[in-house]
Amino acid sequence: MVIPPVTIILLAVALLAAGCVSSGTRRFAGLDRARFYDAAGRFDEEAAKAAYIDFLREAGYPVNDSIVKKMWASDFGLGRFTEAGVGGIIWWGDEKHNFSSLDAFLLPGQIIPEHWHVREGSVPEKIEAWLVRYGEMYVYGEGEPTPAIRAKLSPADAAHVTVKAEKILQVGDAAGIARPLEKHWMQAGPEGAIFSEFSTYHTGAAVRFTDGKVKF
Repeated sequence: MVIPPVTIILLAVALLAAGCVSSGTRRFAGLDRARFYDAAGRFDEEAAKAAYIDFLREAGYPVNDSIVKKMWASDFGLGRFTEAGVGGIIWWGDEKHNFSSLDAFLLPGQIIPEHWHVREGSVPEKIEAWLVRYGEMYVYGEGEPTPAIRAKLSPADAAHVTVKAEKILQVGDAAGIARPLEKHWMQAGPEGAIFSEFSTYHTGAAVRFTDGKVKF
């Protein structure tokens, strides 16, 4: 039996509407956790970086050898990279003049766990802001809790969330913490998210997480 072309088109449209066919960066929402861990359960950073590189290319972010060499990825030591993870590139970090910049990447639904930034030696508490370049990001900080937040959290992540004042950021939107030491966390929307961070100088040693199991 020969199926008319119009019928094929209508079937494809129906499948897309039903969510049976993925397209664009949404396909990164269904990645298998096992892809990012070896047989002993150790996080495979190179596999994670490869996923981010594919994601960036799909999103239209420029990727060349220099970008690939600068990239890093983390699962926060939690063993749940597809739920809690982040990739990024640190563009600049100037301790003397107290400024830094980076780009960060979140696959669909990935969360950066709740945290805050403390003083470390001569380095003061961090102040930061984020500008969304691609996708959508849900940012949470201190203040009046939003009654029904947009983020979809696993039980493991929900157990370590204490702040729920929500800001929904789309491409071109910017937001930041209101004061030093403010707790905050974020999650990417269904297309994932790419954002730039502008901040005072900081170090990884100065980050504190609500979940004591996090390693970063």
